[in-house]
Amino acid sequence: MDITLFFKGFLVGIIISAPIGPVGALCIQRTMSYGRLSGILSGIGAAVGDSIFAVIAVFGLTFISGFLDEKEAWFRIAGGIILLYFGLRVYLSKPQDCSNQDNEVNHFGIFGSALLLTISNPLVILSIIAVFAVLGIVNPTSSYPSTALLILGVFSGAVFLWIITCNILSNYRKRMGQKGVLLVNRITGLFILACSGYAFLSLLTI
Repeated sequence: MDITLFFKGFLVGIIISAPIGPVGALCIQRTMSYGRLSGILSGIGAAVGDSIFAVIAVFGLTFISGFLDEKEAWFRIAGGIILLYFGLRVYLSKPQDCSNQDNEVNHFGIFGSALLLTISNPLVILSIIAVFAVLGIVNPTSSYPSTALLILGVFSGAVFLWIITCNILSNYRKRMGQKGVLLVNRITGLFILACSGYAFLSLLTI
């Protein structure tokens, strides 16, 4: 069992979970609108999705790569529709009062929707494969314990990143006020809608 695979997986989790895409934007928006717990739960949902992709990348590299190429258009259409839905929902959402957020927010729904948004873009698997290659992760299925350590590392790294990010954002949220948080909702919603538009436009290049 190679313990270094855990630390390599941890680094992979941090890299692929960097809050620069629509999922990251959604996690940030939820932290600013509903509070730290909602943001962290969204991040955990995204981390579960990334871990699922990591498992697929480890055990089905050749098959998955061919399947993604064959069904790429359908994946982009499905992803574009899901992004459109979340973009509109985020844009129209209003910030909640943190004093009673636990009574008003469906935490299971928060987790599940972030997971859904993450797995709506299976092309992320190719990014994971690329990061594996950069970090020199080869033949991780040589033993099941080592593979488990790698996947656990990916999940732990992603969750770690979101806990840190959401705690920082939560502290900043208190200074922004309702209007500032509402502006975050609008900007995030427009960004996710733009990602949806890109997904549909990219069909022209296939």
